Amino acid sequence: MKIFDKDLVLLQQDIASKGHAICKMIDVLYQNGKLSDKDQFTRDVYEREDIMSTGIGRGIAIPHGRSSAANELSCVFMTSKDAINFDSIDDKPVSIIFLIAIPSDVYSEYTKILSQISKSMHDEFLQNALLKAETVDEAYQLLKGIEDAN
Repeated sequence: MKIFDKDLVLLQQDIASKGHAICKMIDVLYQNGKLSDKDQFTRDVYEREDIMSTGIGRGIAIPHGRSSAANELSCVFMTSKDAINFDSIDDKPVSIIFLIAIPSDVYSEYTKILSQISKSMHDEFLQNALLKAETVDEAYQLLKGIEDAN
């Protein structure tokens, strides 16, 4: 299942906060036609964040939102120049963020993707390679490996 797209890869971004990161990533989804309503999707992502932070630890966050505003299952990948506070479960700052947009009618694919991303980020080599990626193509090839993992 394809959810990564070169147009949705942002490397070494100057990000000041969790909110700034989420906003920037939602803008990219919207600009690429993945969302029908940016404001609705933003509300849905923050509603999910209010339940529990999606900062999963080890410098990684996977914010996501199930929303009628999501046109298709898609994911923005971003690395930040400087680690940011994401209210992570381990209280450590985050440098790698995956923002997943999930259409309201998608269920099993969504949990599979969340699980694949989370599991793949236990691989320190992959995590470091993503952080050090200098080009979108380089990062995209690594992300495709996550996508293709079964």
